[in-house]
Amino acid sequence: MEKLIEIRDDLFDISSRIKSIDENYKIYFNGGTCRYELHNSSKTPSFQAVFPYSSLDKRALDFARKTAVQNKERILADIDAHNARLEKQRQDELIQKALGNLKI
Repeated sequence: MEKLIEIRDDLFDISSRIKSIDENYKIYFNGGTCRYELHNSSKTPSFQAVFPYSSLDKRALDFARKTAVQNKERILADIDAHNARLEKQRQDELIQKALGNLKI
């Protein structure tokens, strides 16, 4: 973690607002990747996610809320629903391809 710099104060007070979501959350700037990271100090390893934004602003706060551990059931349900849609689309495409290849 030698390239990680903890962000305790920032222009929009995002770091402390994220702590209000979970008191164990910490934001680091990774000097190696030039990205902001979310860590949970109560976990080992502490890494939680990389913020998909180049600056700390309301989007980072919304991202932290959306991906918070307490939302894991909803997140997993969303992933399962997305995967089911993709699987159905794949099956429909295979059926259409098979029907297209039939010589009737």
